[in-house]
Amino acid sequence: MQPTHLSEARRQRHEAAGEWPQHSLASALESRVRSSPDATYLIEAATGRHYSFRALRDRALTMAAALRQLGVRRGDVVSWQLPNWFEAPALAVAIDWIGAVSNPIITMYRERELRFICRQAGTRVLVVPGCERGVDHRELARAARAASPGLEHILTIRATPGDGMQALETLEAQVGPAPRTPPTPAGSHDVSMLFYTSGTTADPKGVLHTPSTLGAMVSAHGACFAVTPADRALLQFPLPHVGGVLMFVMSQVWAGSSVVFMEQFDPTGAVEAIARYGVTRAGGPPVILRGILGAPNLTPDSVRTLRTSGAGAADVSAGLMRDVERALDVIAYRSYGMTECPMVTSGVVDDPIAQRHESDGRPLPGCTVRAVNAAGRVVPPGVEGELEIQGPQLCVGYLDPDLNGAFTSDGALRTGDLGVVDGAGYVRITGRRKDVIIRKGETLSAREIEDVLARHPQIAEAVVVGLPDPERGELVCACVVPVSSAPLSLHAVRAFMEAQGMMRQKIPERLELMAQLPRNATGKIQKHILRAGLSATPVS
Repeated sequence: MQPTHLSEARRQRHEAAGEWPQHSLASALESRVRSSPDATYLIEAATGRHYSFRALRDRALTMAAALRQLGVRRGDVVSWQLPNWFEAPALAVAIDWIGAVSNPIITMYRERELRFICRQAGTRVLVVPGCERGVDHRELARAARAASPGLEHILTIRATPGDGMQALETLEAQVGPAPRTPPTPAGSHDVSMLFYTSGTTADPKGVLHTPSTLGAMVSAHGACFAVTPADRALLQFPLPHVGGVLMFVMSQVWAGSSVVFMEQFDPTGAVEAIARYGVTRAGGPPVILRGILGAPNLTPDSVRTLRTSGAGAADVSAGLMRDVERALDVIAYRSYGMTECPMVTSGVVDDPIAQRHESDGRPLPGCTVRAVNAAGRVVPPGVEGELEIQGPQLCVGYLDPDLNGAFTSDGALRTGDLGVVDGAGYVRITGRRKDVIIRKGETLSAREIEDVLARHPQIAEAVVVGLPDPERGELVCACVVPVSSAPLSLHAVRAFMEAQGMMRQKIPERLELMAQLPRNATGKIQKHILRAGLSATPVS
């Protein structure tokens, strides 16, 4: 995979700004092994097994040798769809070691997405598990190979290979102990990792990152939060997500810290892992944090080692941040980012409590966020506009060049998110440019209505969608997960919102009580599924 014209432009901007290029993952791990080889990198929550940085490097070396045996060379794409296992970060390092392009694929993706990704990416090798959570990933891999002429090898891990497949462990045994060859990764500004966005209504988008874009975010995060070897994080969501690779592989290698892997999130197990292994950082999407807050074994003593908890990857309410801070006795903060530009803003421990809870923080060092109007002009502080973002962690483009129109002439990314930047630089996301309800010709922000619903004491989660209506154009429908089984009526919700000062046009005209909300692989609520499952019946 060749560098894009955007990566060359990024290199020039780095040099003009006097920024040093970042190390690759493989090179950084080699340096870490020289300084602290036997320090713990990873603990498996289920088994308690520890893996050192030396063990990670050694396993990566044998994997790299096995891939080379198959003919994998610099620039080839190696896709992998693995659970939260030790083999996943080892494979990521191995791919980087030989200068190939690592393509992590979220395990919740199924045949349609896997076929699309492998075909578009030109995947040469695909690595999968066997049966996980009732899905045989070997069958998905077969379907991907049928649609991808360039897919030469399917490898399995911790599974019996199917027809035409090989077990990676067998290949590793055949090549034997790998020599300590120095890594030959991609250049600092060359494409080294390919992530796909978790699309909901369209095909996922391939996002191109380099050692410098990824390393910049890890370095900035480590500096902002003073991450040290004493820190221990808890991985509770899929590792192949960009946040998984950055915060639970690269962050540990850069800082010499450690991580606890949960194969599958469950609130009780998360609290047990925090208590047993002395976890200091445990965050994630709102659905995970709410799960921990509701865990039956949560006590002040069980989470006494925690010091911070960050929330992102989906809409985060100020109420949730207050609950997390109170229940876990931590510094809770919000952050904002995306696959294209991970964690472009974040709250930090020194921020005023109101800003940490009610905003998504300020831009990380070297980053800029601006709100613009429909004409592309920057709006004054406090005025809502579409957010355009820029920074050293911004990707170098999309695999599909037709999508690069999302970048402005000065290299910023048009996010499609609506937000406000205040006079002190704090950013608050207010919604999606397309996430609005057109009621009787008036444009209503779904996010604004959701923020008020979140204050209701009987509502655990709430989202708002517009449903077609012959009289209004669209009506406001609130889809709500109640706190308990106590009855919750539309009348009571409307009365509450009126008491909160919400204008009548924005108050929901329909209420749907739900056990849970549909989410994608990263915890984002899939509103298109809600709209498809609801019919706009008249409200009396």
